[in-house]
Amino acid sequence: MKTAKFFTIFFTFILIFSAFGTNILSRTADAAFSPTFDLYSEGVYMVNLDTNIVVASKNPDKRLYPASTAKIMTCLVALENVKDFNAKVDCDYKCFNEFWGDNPNYYNASNAAIEGEQSNLTFNDCMYALMIRSGCEAANIIAYNVCNGDIDAFIDLMNKTATKIGCQNTHFSNTHGLFDENTYTTAYDMYLITRYAIDKYPGFMRYCSADEYDMPANTYNPDGYTIYSTNRMMATESMYYTAGVKGIKTGSINEYNLKKGNGWDSEAKDGFCSLVTMCEKDGYKYLLVTLQAPYYDTEGESQVTHFEDHKKLYEWAYSEFERKQIIGENEQVMMIDVIMGRDTDKVGVVTTESFSTLIPKSLDSTAIQQIVPTVDPYLAPIKKGEPVGELVLKLNGETLTTIPLVIEEEVVIDTIAKYKDRVKTVMTSPGVVASIVIFFVTLIAFLVSRFFTKKMLAKNADMQRRRKIQMAPKKK
Repeated sequence: MKTAKFFTIFFTFILIFSAFGTNILSRTADAAFSPTFDLYSEGVYMVNLDTNIVVASKNPDKRLYPASTAKIMTCLVALENVKDFNAKVDCDYKCFNEFWGDNPNYYNASNAAIEGEQSNLTFNDCMYALMIRSGCEAANIIAYNVCNGDIDAFIDLMNKTATKIGCQNTHFSNTHGLFDENTYTTAYDMYLITRYAIDKYPGFMRYCSADEYDMPANTYNPDGYTIYSTNRMMATESMYYTAGVKGIKTGSINEYNLKKGNGWDSEAKDGFCSLVTMCEKDGYKYLLVTLQAPYYDTEGESQVTHFEDHKKLYEWAYSEFERKQIIGENEQVMMIDVIMGRDTDKVGVVTTESFSTLIPKSLDSTAIQQIVPTVDPYLAPIKKGEPVGELVLKLNGETLTTIPLVIEEEVVIDTIAKYKDRVKTVMTSPGVVASIVIFFVTLIAFLVSRFFTKKMLAKNADMQRRRKIQMAPKKK
């Protein structure tokens, strides 16, 4: 059997998360984790939908053939364009002709036993026939009726929708995914398409996760008939049954032919299987895309390797990982110094939000590094909720997230300390110091001048007194 090893083991996380509108979140890492077992599929992309963390990835951007997983896009375009799913549809023979034409890749296409010119079929019937029975004729009927008989115009809508969503390696040349060299996608792009459908249209999962559906009567089924899901992972009697799996779309091509000049290569090529599923249980939800698992083993026996891959990956993910809260909202992460605070010289800094992530059960959450900002002392008053930078959470050197930090509580200024500080500030200012120096220099100069002046005046007075004595007449 063909197998492929997973590679690139490192811890890198995708932060999620933006709202899904015209663009889906960007892929910034191949995978956060890696299973230890071999997988058959050529392309793999598995995401934990609770955290948007990619837990497994292999060749996510390699162009591969989608087979009937292409019908996910057919379903999506119908959801975006059909106004009334209870409306009757026209089952024109144009919707069936290509399966009887000259393209051997379209022979023996999977179908939901719908008949040409059947008049009692609704869009709703076709959507179930498309998604749980993989009816190729249902895909064409939907396209024919959405675009007023122009199936090619519907295919154009499929490609425009893929571009709108953000797919860069996807192209559709038909509505059903039967082999065509110009119909291709990637595991990552198919994830984008499926995720967009899940998030934007609640009815999407209703159509693709049903176990069975009762179809209306037709010529060959006058009493009506029931169609059943092709997904063995949803069948309790199957060895691939996995509790919690919901839909989404199977796909397989047992053989395909390539163009050879104006004809076809008569030697059939090996086939392949693709599968998109979602699993939700035990409080965790995963979306898994696998493309091009081998249809045959080395002995030429048909396989169900896509189901094997999905079952093993879900068992691995649910046993290996758990979601842990790394830090809570309003959790104190540091203290900062406060200047002139009343009754306190420190204040706490807290987180504005909590953060949880998916990590191996064996990994202690303390392995996640918390990097706090360097903060200079704050001068009171300080308002509660005042921003103080960001907390950075890292694992093995990779940033998981950043969380804004704020002041935990209000700090009132110490009024006495405030005025003391003002006086000190004023008294130590250069202008005041200079004035004081000038004042004391002037005072000293004045005192010195006055001292010498008084001394001189005293001397002069003494001299005058002596002169008066000398000039006075002597008594006889």
